[in-house]
Amino acid sequence: MKKRTKLLWTGALVLSLAGCSSASSGGTDSPNVLNLSKENDVITLDSTLATDGMSFEVINMMIEGLETTDENGDIVPALAESYDVSEDGLTYTFHLRDASWSNGDPVTAADFEYAWKDAASDPTSDYAYIFGPDGACIKGASEVMGNPENKDALGVKAEDEKTFVVELERKTPYFVSLTTFPPFYPVNEKFAEEQGDQYGLSADNLLACGPFQLVDWTKGNSLKLEKNDSYWGKDDVALDEINIAIVPEPSSAALAFENGSTDYARLNSSLVDKYKDNEAYKSETAEKTRVI
Repeated sequence: MKKRTKLLWTGALVLSLAGCSSASSGGTDSPNVLNLSKENDVITLDSTLATDGMSFEVINMMIEGLETTDENGDIVPALAESYDVSEDGLTYTFHLRDASWSNGDPVTAADFEYAWKDAASDPTSDYAYIFGPDGACIKGASEVMGNPENKDALGVKAEDEKTFVVELERKTPYFVSLTTFPPFYPVNEKFAEEQGDQYGLSADNLLACGPFQLVDWTKGNSLKLEKNDSYWGKDDVALDEINIAIVPEPSSAALAFENGSTDYARLNSSLVDKYKDNEAYKSETAEKTRVI
């Protein structure tokens, strides 16, 4: 039986072979396993420090934010069941659903407070700016950016375990959409502090609160993710396993697709003529969110 898988990408023109679960057209015989070929390895799975597309892609398989985007690109609830906005538009109060980390710990508002303050204040973070006037416009962010000693000045607060309050400097209509971006994801403080500077650098040094959890990461070679049974929305997750092979050469990835070992191979322009008549060939323009 043929299997079709919808993949979301950030970027411009995406040329690919995206497939079906038969040996002649690429893919595994198991309908609940997705095999992917990717050009680049993950750099870090620490959502407060990641900057590259591949790291973001895997983080999004494992961790959710307050909100997420659906298959149509619409903003929908994720770890926050709902939120309220004050009359002046400056205070957002998020109400968290019952959710757990993969080690059984509950996901709490304190996980968001810790992560946001860490991401905004870390002098090595390329995305600290996104909390400030050029991004979310969170109160106190200008004072906090790059200054860990001032991180408590950031206008975010865990009012209780299920209530996360954010104060803005000015009305920011796109603020909620930013919460779908990894720097705004939660981090389990106790676990992260125990891992120290190794947090997010191996399968053993990371927790998941999203659809999948990382069970193996052989750097420069492969990653394996399995369905996260602790995920609040697990009943809506169709896949049991995702395998990612790091294949820098598009021609090698295309060959892997042909011999049935991968469901997806990204192509470059030099391979278009060879595969453009293949029924699995896709040429798409992917949407990209940019903060200006």
